[in-house]
Amino acid sequence: MADEEKLLKKLKSNEKNAMDDAIEIFAPYISTVLYNMCGCSLSKEDKDTEEILSDVFVTLWRKAESIDLKKGTLRAYLGAVARNFALKKLNERVNTENFDDLELSDSKDFANDSLNSKFLWDAVMALGEPDSEIFVRYYKFGEKLREISKVTGLNLSTVKTKLSRGKQKLKHILINAEEML
Repeated sequence: MADEEKLLKKLKSNEKNAMDDAIEIFAPYISTVLYNMCGCSLSKEDKDTEEILSDVFVTLWRKAESIDLKKGTLRAYLGAVARNFALKKLNERVNTENFDDLELSDSKDFANDSLNSKFLWDAVMALGEPDSEIFVRYYKFGEKLREISKVTGLNLSTVKTKLSRGKQKLKHILINAEEML
């Protein structure tokens, strides 16, 4: 934390090597965030990844004055900025018609039609465990709720609740993504 404070001070006072230091310290972390979030859709050699990395550091340079480390770490801030730019880049690749037709229902057609979308797949993975596992098992592989309950070690009602809340979270993610387009 003390190193982040020093770095932020250097950035705020426009010291000569401050941005170089920030890139050296945070570029590997941001690259990992991008890779984990986007998987194969943005490779490390991809120009989109380089563009996002550049955008993140330009944002850091522009907003250094307004960054408050009392609200969180610089690393967390940069990770959030990177995720936002990655989502924006992924959204550019998604056909907006898919969002208009998407209905989060309990039908198995949801899995066949919607999980083919790379963006939606990433959104499902972003739900975190065990929610993403439950979602994939139910919608993608068609497992019964009782089977999922047994495999995950969760109560059946908990599995149902997590599935329902997962759908609501996905709906929220997709609505926000559509608004960003």
